[in-house]
Amino acid sequence: MQRVKPKRKRWQSLLILAGILAGIVGVIVLLVSLFTHRPVTSVTAYRLPCEYNDSITPFGNHVLYYDGVSIHCMSSTGAVRWSFQLGANAGFDATDTVIAAWAGNTIYIIDQNGNSTYNDNLGAPIQFARAGKQYVAAIIGDDTSPRLVVKDHLGAHMDEEADAYKKLLMLDVGFYGQNGEYMWTLSLDVFGTASNTILNTFEVGKMNTGEVSLGSAITYAVLFENSVLRVINTRKMLSFNYRGTEDTASSVLVYGWRLINADIPDKGSAQMLFAPTAQTDSDFDIRELRLISGTTDRRYSLPDTCLGAAMWNRNIYAVSANTLYRAAMDDNRFTDYALPLSNPATRYIGVMQNGNMIIASDNEVYVCTLPHAPRR
Repeated sequence: MQRVKPKRKRWQSLLILAGILAGIVGVIVLLVSLFTHRPVTSVTAYRLPCEYNDSITPFGNHVLYYDGVSIHCMSSTGAVRWSFQLGANAGFDATDTVIAAWAGNTIYIIDQNGNSTYNDNLGAPIQFARAGKQYVAAIIGDDTSPRLVVKDHLGAHMDEEADAYKKLLMLDVGFYGQNGEYMWTLSLDVFGTASNTILNTFEVGKMNTGEVSLGSAITYAVLFENSVLRVINTRKMLSFNYRGTEDTASSVLVYGWRLINADIPDKGSAQMLFAPTAQTDSDFDIRELRLISGTTDRRYSLPDTCLGAAMWNRNIYAVSANTLYRAAMDDNRFTDYALPLSNPATRYIGVMQNGNMIIASDNEVYVCTLPHAPRR
């Protein structure tokens, strides 16, 4: 007599199926985890189709280069995405998405795809221009009594100021606020008994919100983080609110140190990287670093003299002639990675938005991938 196998109950089949599916999901999660969390242990380098000059700068995930006639936008692997003709003796400034360029009296506003959204003759020589999230500022006219003109990205006239800068030399201008709706300027009084740097703050299209005398110490950087303007000179890092009122309790002594890089997230504290002033005078002489971020104020010793250093993704990266060094903010030592270049690196240029680093080896320019540690 042939035996008849008892039928498996439905709930038992469902349990077995669920177990199989859970096993498959577990394997997939493990594989993804191993792949995404594994460290990148080597550096890849791509040569750009240009020779080194001082115009090369990061532009979001791309690189900008001015060859004396045209500005070119290149990908991180060296492909030329677009070119825009400016003519001779031009200059430019860029955010991650927009470019303010100038030549003679003419201002150009160029989007990330190489299209000009505005260009016009401003009626006077342009000293320099700066790009922001919404606006572009141009400094025009005489060196010691300049005029500030502000346009939006489509060229609409937004603001103008001249009286605040009579007998002053304009040093720099920039935008701040969540949408770049505020503006700061640095100017220098060279006619007084002692030199004096002046900080002005504006709400674009509305009013001058503040004016502060910063004294004779050379002010060279202004950053915006956590609704605070960090104004950095050769002695201190000062803190101001939107209206230009100083918070004296938040000042930090930075005498003997120079800001060389900063990573400013949308939320949270900026990571500001300093090097000894004496070591920034030479391209090959950076041996120490200082990181200031929120309440953190930490020093690092580099394994070798380096050309430059940068913050990206809460990691410190420093480059020497033949090696790239990496350390997380809390690490006590640097990990080293060989640079895959045929000749030693000679200059650090900058870090792109996606974390690639631009460096030069004599006249050759490279984009190098930045190694990273597994996520914790």
